[in-house]
Amino acid sequence: MTEAMRTQAKTIVVGLGEFKVTREPSVILICLGLGSCVSVCAYDPLVKLGGMAHIVLPSSNGRAEEASAKYADKGVPLLLEEMFKQGAMRSHLIIKLAGGAALSKAPGLESAFKIGERNLEMVQAVLAKERISTAAADVGGHMGRTVRMFLDSGKVVVTTAGSETRVL
Repeated sequence: MTEAMRTQAKTIVVGLGEFKVTREPSVILICLGLGSCVSVCAYDPLVKLGGMAHIVLPSSNGRAEEASAKYADKGVPLLLEEMFKQGAMRSHLIIKLAGGAALSKAPGLESAFKIGERNLEMVQAVLAKERISTAAADVGGHMGRTVRMFLDSGKVVVTTAGSETRVL
């Protein structure tokens, strides 16, 4: 992104349970403060189309939440479906994941919920079912993350609390 484009960049926050898809090169999609949540970033470099989902929980357990990315089993397919509707090709998709941390440090609770781990497992299972592999990931651990996706290039930048910024 050139300096002129950076000053004109529009940041779109992808909130809890949301997904966004765009081909605007000046847009930066961002998930703020991911803990156990998982950010699924999808980019098709040929049509310059990108999308991001903010997954909160692994399974909808039959709940009907229209157009919501709250649950991995519903949100990942919704993101992919919208990408395909707007011209992305399955064979061109580059998928990058971030998040899925285990933030609970209370004795006995670390293994009780494992929401971050379960979120990651479900996201990966849905992608495998869709025959789409993950190109890069910054997942797990015990620290929160903020994820930025630059639509001009598909670059994904992950900033982890108390650590260096990483480009996926």
